[in-house]
Amino acid sequence: MVPERPGSDGFAALDERFPRPLAWVAMRAKIFLTAFLAYATTVVAVTLLPIHRHAPGYWAGQPWWTVIHWIPGEVDTPSFVLNVIMLIPFGVFVPLLWRTADSVRRLALLAALSSAGIELSQFVLGVTLGSRRTVDVNDLIANTLGALIGLLILRLALPSGAHRRLVRP
Repeated sequence: MVPERPGSDGFAALDERFPRPLAWVAMRAKIFLTAFLAYATTVVAVTLLPIHRHAPGYWAGQPWWTVIHWIPGEVDTPSFVLNVIMLIPFGVFVPLLWRTADSVRRLALLAALSSAGIELSQFVLGVTLGSRRTVDVNDLIANTLGALIGLLILRLALPSGAHRRLVRP
């Protein structure tokens, strides 16, 4: 038996065995945020690494703008599907972590900006280090679509905003 603390209401042992609701909310927030950071780190690793540095003469004769693919629809299907899949968790995590992102427009904007950040990073690495990763408008479209599919999955699992607020850390 656990001795009672002075001024205790008789539930000292229960308090030590079960976390209080506010402690659980804080722990859930840390778990969600840690999972999101692990996911984001994985996305960065998949999209930017490894960086293969090449000598300046390696790409001789090819202008820098050949790494940019501006025409939508000209993409191989596996690449498009993988880019969609890559941002589905984004569409689930972001609205759960930030209430203001729980709308189609805001999430689409955040996904497009995040995808543009990835593409810009690939471009800068390609031009400065010669890694020659392509910058593709189709990746931007696929990533945004993936995030919106993630939001759809979230809304199918938790249809009302009230339910999502209960899950939200």
